[in-house]
Amino acid sequence: MKPLVTTVNALGELAAGLARDAIPASLLLLEHAGEAVDVLLHVKDKPDEQRIILVRESDSKDRFIPEHPAGLSGEVLNRVASFAERARASGPLTLPRGWRQYKHNNLIAFFVVPSGDTEGKRWIAELLPGEPPDIVLWGMTTSDRKATLAHFESVKPALPVGWSKDWEGAVAACAERVALASRAAQAADVEIQLDHLDPSAAKGWSYEQWMKAITDDQRSFVEVPTSKSIRLRGPAGSGKTLALTLKATRELVNARDEGIELRVLVVTHSWSLATEISDSLDSMGKGPYPEVDIFPLLEIAKLISPYYVNDKSGYSLAADDSFSGKQTQLSEILAVLEDFVAGDWITYRGRVSEELRARLDSPDEADRKALAWDLLLEFGSVIGASAIYPGAGADSRYFQLSRASWMLPLPTRDDLRVVFALYTKYHQNLDARSMITSDQVLADLLNHLETNAWNRTRRTQGYDLIFVDEFHLFSPLERQVLHYLSRDVSNYPRVFMAVDPRQSPSEAFIGVAAEGTRSSTVAFDDRIGDVTNLELTTVHRFTPQILELIKHVHHEFPTLELGNEWQIDFASVESVQKPGPLPVLSVAASQGGEDADLARTVQRLYSSGRIAIAVVDTRQWHRFSELAARIAKSGKYNVSTISGKTDIEGIGYRTRGLIVGPAEYLAGLQFDKVLVVGVPDMEATRTKTNERTRLLSLLYLALSRAHNEVHVYVNDDDGGAADVLLRAVSNGIMKKEQGSLV
Repeated sequence: MKPLVTTVNALGELAAGLARDAIPASLLLLEHAGEAVDVLLHVKDKPDEQRIILVRESDSKDRFIPEHPAGLSGEVLNRVASFAERARASGPLTLPRGWRQYKHNNLIAFFVVPSGDTEGKRWIAELLPGEPPDIVLWGMTTSDRKATLAHFESVKPALPVGWSKDWEGAVAACAERVALASRAAQAADVEIQLDHLDPSAAKGWSYEQWMKAITDDQRSFVEVPTSKSIRLRGPAGSGKTLALTLKATRELVNARDEGIELRVLVVTHSWSLATEISDSLDSMGKGPYPEVDIFPLLEIAKLISPYYVNDKSGYSLAADDSFSGKQTQLSEILAVLEDFVAGDWITYRGRVSEELRARLDSPDEADRKALAWDLLLEFGSVIGASAIYPGAGADSRYFQLSRASWMLPLPTRDDLRVVFALYTKYHQNLDARSMITSDQVLADLLNHLETNAWNRTRRTQGYDLIFVDEFHLFSPLERQVLHYLSRDVSNYPRVFMAVDPRQSPSEAFIGVAAEGTRSSTVAFDDRIGDVTNLELTTVHRFTPQILELIKHVHHEFPTLELGNEWQIDFASVESVQKPGPLPVLSVAASQGGEDADLARTVQRLYSSGRIAIAVVDTRQWHRFSELAARIAKSGKYNVSTISGKTDIEGIGYRTRGLIVGPAEYLAGLQFDKVLVVGVPDMEATRTKTNERTRLLSLLYLALSRAHNEVHVYVNDDDGGAADVLLRAVSNGIMKKEQGSLV
């Protein structure tokens, strides 16, 4: 088998669980067959990208990596990507202690996975000359002797001649694909795309047209006085982003009419949403708006933080926005945890609380991810926000901080010592690679915003009105920044926040592991002042029949620890869409029968608009991405698979096709029909409360993506229909159909 040349970006997509056969349908990956090597690229890859060359065995079952520990393909790929990123750092390459490295000249061997491999396999890697260095992964070995590398150096083969030309050909093909996709998006018949809108209504309407069409709930928000902050709450499909955009437009128009200078900031969590809001604001026909800034919060920090603007250290920012920033930080913290448990943990273990000891001792990957999420909030929103940095006496300052209910529970001084030791190692690792994180930039900004210098500057650089979309995704650190961005120092800021209480921030980053987290992002800074809560109780996105099913699922939720102010009164929510068919529950006898039923439904519905297959339980994602690949092979259907939030860019403009992905990554998208799959048993007596809440939340999210029709598919092999769905059938909210009997 020819070697494979790939990149860190491409390996990250594979590690997310995308089935190998689904790659041709992926929006972000491109396979290119060269004469000497095969190439796998990500659409973001550039010609000068660091390259990873995988030497493959001819009889390997996995065409991307050699034989690896069963069920650990994602961990193998993540470690390779992490190794490549570390190799890019200036100075000598250093790996965490838990990797158990040994070197010989340019060769280095290290453990393939953190744990779970009883054979103790190691990669044999080589760093090629260059900046950054390309990496060759020659294969795996089970030997831990350094002499193995010395022997291998004398017998290793040469890379095939012409592999660089194959790379260049793949890069050119990838660039052409990106250009074609861009032209297709521009040619689409959708002129405006909002995050939470019915696509049939998104026709580039003017401000006046929208104001005639919106509901009374939306109008009450748009026309409410701006004398105090407002939290706009509503379920998926209620038009929060539209209402936020119309409110900003109204205030700008009124200020111009009255001759008032008004500075407005619209803050988002990601660049993709900022771009959507900017486009929709422009389409209102009242612009241009030089007095409006629409940015992710991280971009605001980069523009006004003197520490970042004047930084000459040569450090690079490891993210473009808060969303990608959290992903990067989680990866760094997981590496720190692995190294700590393999080394220094033994000196702390006997003194810490039982709960923290159990979390650090757990071999379960989900437990480790949940702890990493809690540490992310602790590092950024507690330690960093308090301007505490590793150094003499810093730990004492940390120990003296008061603890709030939203923070990670750390009941003993030794628990705090462990966390600060992890924080110190985290900083050291970042420094060694000349990297700074989004939270570090925001923490530095927060320190600047509390100075007299900013108190003077904010009168000209601050904002009169601040609009925040997806407020529920902002961390306590990010929320602390918001109130300092107003320019009236004598009054509380006027902040208008759009919130969906049912979308969990931790699930967006760590998926199933979110059930094990102990901290919360719900903490709200009371320095914003008096906040009025407004509800959107009219749904524009889906039919009354789909809304009834969503209400049913909502009432099955156990009590969520979000606080009363975050709850939605679903009893008052109504749909203004025309009636549609009852949602359908199809029960097949086997997984194969369910797959056949799905394929037939896709064939039947494909011509009627956009269709999504939404996977509720991400542990079943691999199975359904393989099904997507089989459907795509027929050549009859335009099939796209998504395995991360970054994959959805551009999908919003497509008017037809099949999209297959985990429910959590379909947020913000709308489809004519949604086929919901991967719904496991959620009975309270057999499922932990946190797990049941998470799955019900994802089921709610999957159902709320549909405009007209919902079909839910289950099979007897996987335990049949969950009780929540059977009760929906009994209540006349769903219609049950017999699926394939084979």
